[in-house]
Amino acid sequence: MRKSFFTLFFIVLTIFSFPISFILSLIYGQIYIPFSEIISPHGFYYTILFRIRLPTVIASALIGASLSIAGAIMQLLLRNPLMDPYVSGTASGGAFGAVLAYFLLAFNLPFGWLIYISPLIAFFFSLLATVITLAIGKKTGVYGIIIGGVVVSYLFSSMLTMLLEAIEYKYPQVPPPLFWLLGEIQIVGYEFDEALGILVFLLIIFSIIESRKLDLVHISDELSFAKKVNPNRYRMLWIIFLSIIVGLIVSQVGIIGFIGIIVPHIVRRTIGGNSSTLIPFSAILGSSIMMLSNIIASGALGFVIPVTAITSVLASPIIIYVLVKGRVSEGY
Repeated sequence: MRKSFFTLFFIVLTIFSFPISFILSLIYGQIYIPFSEIISPHGFYYTILFRIRLPTVIASALIGASLSIAGAIMQLLLRNPLMDPYVSGTASGGAFGAVLAYFLLAFNLPFGWLIYISPLIAFFFSLLATVITLAIGKKTGVYGIIIGGVVVSYLFSSMLTMLLEAIEYKYPQVPPPLFWLLGEIQIVGYEFDEALGILVFLLIIFSIIESRKLDLVHISDELSFAKKVNPNRYRMLWIIFLSIIVGLIVSQVGIIGFIGIIVPHIVRRTIGGNSSTLIPFSAILGSSIMMLSNIIASGALGFVIPVTAITSVLASPIIIYVLVKGRVSEGY
């Protein structure tokens, strides 16, 4: 009875957290906007609200939802509670691909035209990084995937840093390395919101439709084959789709880590259930946490902080809890 009450309370809290976080995100930032100006904006506040603050808040919500769902799906498919696009190297690979396109153009190297399709280049390297991680962990089990992801993430982050230092030397006005390595959701246009919104909508619809197959692959490969589902092919299809989304995100706002670990774990420990409940609640809670994190990151304290610096603080106790409890060694 007590557990049922707590679960119901968490569900209500999660649902109401979204509109509250959305309104707070519109009010707070580098420039404070009074609530009366949110309701009926005029002059200077109108420009800030509709040209800067609103598209950025929408982007934060969509990024939080997509990374949370991506983390939940990766954890289910790979049976690993510590997986998300950051740990798997997916985000680092995507950021490297996006910056590589800038690098080729900045130094007049061949294929400089790739800058016009930088999100596609980011997708390719996101997919490549993830495949390398899975290949490393294929014969070493759950811990092998984590270690492989860390190695791949450091590899692409190191190459990314070298490219950025070279670009920054020639063009000091480019975004600093911290933007790409730790993420910043500062000024994002409506075009990005529209593209990501379509992908997030498709992600939510497909993940709910495919929830039974996701649970099936999560349980065991043998059972999946028995139900005529090829788990390896199924995992790869999802990884390709998730890499497209992560590639688009990192090409615009840099690497945002750990949100995919925080949210699914909280939802799973409070509400529980299968993917049909895990995914929608992860989307809602992920949006709220990302919007609240970005309030702090975007200057509410008087200075700008990279988003990943905040999400990593939130994720640390969860990662320690999972490791201490031994959930990873138990096969998740």
